[in-house]
Amino acid sequence: MIDQKLDLILVELKEIKAVQASQGEQLNSQSEQLNSQNKQLSNHHQHFKEINKQLKEIRGKLNEHDQEFKEIRGQLQSHNEQLNSHGGHIQQLIHIVAATNTKVEELTDHMNQVREDISVLKTNQQTVLQTQQEHEKLLERLSIRSVSHEADIAELRRAK
Repeated sequence: MIDQKLDLILVELKEIKAVQASQGEQLNSQSEQLNSQNKQLSNHHQHFKEINKQLKEIRGKLNEHDQEFKEIRGQLQSHNEQLNSHGGHIQQLIHIVAATNTKVEELTDHMNQVREDISVLKTNQQTVLQTQQEHEKLLERLSIRSVSHEADIAELRRAK
């Protein structure tokens, strides 16, 4: 009976050992899996570190670009202000040119009137010159007649 109980205990111990051996193998397998997962996690951790480093570099570049964009916006704002100022100046120049064009038209009208007047004066002058020449011819004839008459009168006086 003791032998049977001892045999039973031995059988149970063997079964326990077999279960423990099976569990040991499972633990070893799980340990290997955990080690593999730890390696993967370590690789992932390293990969995340590299990504973080790249992200920091990208943030730095983005900050630089942001600063450049701010400078460009400032320059664009300055250019817009200058364009607005130039637009005002152009409007003033347009008004000045319009006023100048009006005055030029008035002066052109006056010049045309002056030209007409000069043309009339030239015509009148030519008429006056022609009349004067005719008068000079008449005066010359009259003076010749006058001299001739005086000579005739002088001859008549002498003949008397």
